[in-house]
Amino acid sequence: MRKREKEYLSKIADIGCILCYKLGNAGTPAEIHHIRGMGLGMGVRNSHDNAIPLCPEHHRGNTGYHGLGRKAFEKRYSVTEWELKDKLEQILNEEN
Repeated sequence: MRKREKEYLSKIADIGCILCYKLGNAGTPAEIHHIRGMGLGMGVRNSHDNAIPLCPEHHRGNTGYHGLGRKAFEKRYSVTEWELKDKLEQILNEEN
């Protein structure tokens, strides 16, 4: 992993869980979730640039992305990973 990638992932993790933020609970500690890229096979991660911060529960918990699966996650929270990525980019742009 390149220095720039490490710095970016650290920066987005410091923002906190982007789904908690959307739900009105900003600042929840987060880990990195890599968004699966369109056109990539199952199990193939996209680049580090296509990552979002999710708290442990929303990432790998029973009510999270890996616990529910993509379709159920999107239905439960009425949001896609890419929409969360857009929200993250909005926050990052406001910080600059």
